[in-house]
Amino acid sequence: MARLIDRPAEHQDRRTSPGPAAPRCEHCGRPHGHTLRCLPDGRWLSPDGIWFSDAGDPAPWPDVVEYAGVRTSRSIVGLYRRAAAIEAPAERVMERRWLCRRCHMVTARDEHRRVTRTRSLMRLAIGDLFEGTYSI
Repeated sequence: MARLIDRPAEHQDRRTSPGPAAPRCEHCGRPHGHTLRCLPDGRWLSPDGIWFSDAGDPAPWPDVVEYAGVRTSRSIVGLYRRAAAIEAPAERVMERRWLCRRCHMVTARDEHRRVTRTRSLMRLAIGDLFEGTYSI
């Protein structure tokens, strides 16, 4: 895997580490480093006391029954990269976005499933090669 110093031009247009002002998720707006109250339906309470939906829009306050399912979650925002869809397949352009862990898993779900499936098939192939066939 190439390191950051191997490709300095790729990262000149974007900050790669949080500066003095902590970043927010570009998808849902969660602030970095705060402990938030989250509901099972995706709503979360900001440090300012405003409820937001999982898409980052203001949401109504939950009633008592909905609030019974609240959990606390620490919001960690990081710079995630993925290959962007472009016209020329020979060029590989990496799209970089500040995302919280939750939004990263939601937006990259298909890629994570593809990688998981490939890894499990590779494990089966190695098992077949050295230990014979599996009985599933």
